[in-house]
Amino acid sequence: MGIFDSFSKKKEQESVALPPPPMPVEAPEAPQEIAPISAPVPAEMAVEEPEVVHEKPIPREGPVFVSVQDYQEILNGVNSIKSKLGEVDDTFHKLTQIKSGQEKELEEWRKSLEDVQRKLTYVDEVLFGK
Repeated sequence: MGIFDSFSKKKEQESVALPPPPMPVEAPEAPQEIAPISAPVPAEMAVEEPEVVHEKPIPREGPVFVSVQDYQEILNGVNSIKSKLGEVDDTFHKLTQIKSGQEKELEEWRKSLEDVQRKLTYVDEVLFGK
């Protein structure tokens, strides 16, 4: 008799006959046709879905020809991006200058505050002799 034999006998003794599971109740049938709701949609609320183009790249050898109009649009886009990056760089430089100016002002205020505190401590010592 092994260690696990006593456990298997207890399981056999404890097993109780369970009643059969309840049968599922059939749901009432839904109507076969649903009438579409035809409410007019205002033009302001109409949403146009963007056209999605899924083209597979065609492997090409040799030069690729682009129309002059497409090339001009690409150049305009690149130039626009360059100008926006220049504006962002200028804005960042201005923000850096403003921040350093603020830090200088705060440092001056801190020094002034320390000076006032030091003077008040001196006056307190002179008047009250602590």
